[in-house]
Amino acid sequence: MNLFKEHAVRDYGAAAARIPVIDFGPVFGGAPGALRSVASAARRACENVGFFYALNHGVPEAVIDRAFAASRQFHALPLADKLKLRLDQNNIGYLPINASVQGASTVHKATRPNQNESFFVSHDRGSEHPDVIAGKPLRGRNQWPDGVAELRRDMMAYFRALGAMCDRMLPVFAVALDMQADFFVPFFANEGHANLRFLHYPPQDADDDNVFGQAPHTDNSFMTVLARTDVPGLAVRLPPNGPMGGEWLAPPIIPGTFLINLGNMMRRWSNDRFLSTPHGVLNDSGTDRYSIAYFHSPNPDSVIECLPSCVSADTPARYPPAVYRDLVLEFYRANYFHQKGHNSEAAALAGAAAE
Repeated sequence: MNLFKEHAVRDYGAAAARIPVIDFGPVFGGAPGALRSVASAARRACENVGFFYALNHGVPEAVIDRAFAASRQFHALPLADKLKLRLDQNNIGYLPINASVQGASTVHKATRPNQNESFFVSHDRGSEHPDVIAGKPLRGRNQWPDGVAELRRDMMAYFRALGAMCDRMLPVFAVALDMQADFFVPFFANEGHANLRFLHYPPQDADDDNVFGQAPHTDNSFMTVLARTDVPGLAVRLPPNGPMGGEWLAPPIIPGTFLINLGNMMRRWSNDRFLSTPHGVLNDSGTDRYSIAYFHSPNPDSVIECLPSCVSADTPARYPPAVYRDLVLEFYRANYFHQKGHNSEAAALAGAAAE
């Protein structure tokens, strides 16, 4: 039996209530005292479950709807056209089915490729951008299909809206970690490392207990913002502490919200105080599933070091300082078959099946 089914939550209502809804309207509107009250709510969510819903986030529904329409338009293109945009070494472009594995995951030993296709975009840099000219890692250009200018327009509008929203949330996380409100801001300057992933999960057979749309994993981001349609498939593993520890929950859709989770960079910065919670996807719904994941992370040159507010004599730093670029490139090499140095059982199986 599939992992998500075998260890599904027994009390769904109680489990779903563990992921709180946080209203960002007051802090975004500059209400007196809102930053500390919202930071307190975020602290509880980040320490106890690693996921929360963001309400009154400021992104218009029309922008979200157009992004989903653009995603469906892209994934409906002929495969040959999509393969012309195949994912590059900066992880920008098209990722076909059977081309990735959660090799960096410590949650689950994945031996079969992920059953999703994805289109990744980042900052829409021009050919004259100095980092593009220099060939700087993780600072490449987007790849776009021909003849669909509105697709680029709507995807980039969503990218910019999500980036602005996440930047507005940075003071909340800083105060939640007992730092100055502007602490994180410099780390995201000069085009922080941001990726927008348009995901399509075709219907899959759930009989094989080690085949997933996206195998169980944790994200490598600072934070991830997920937009979903009403087709189920996402599963979140509840933290081991508590009566439902280790059970897998399918989070409900709450209209007007984004589902937000923390990634490994936040866990590293907070010295494990904040959680990077495992999750995955199994689309056994019988229909196509679409979701959009936005990954907000610091500038690749940033040094990630355990925060002084999270380190003490009793709680020494669990992670040495590290350059974010090195961490993310290591993550890419473990997960994506096209990356130089990737070597996995799943990649070998996919290659044999393609021959």
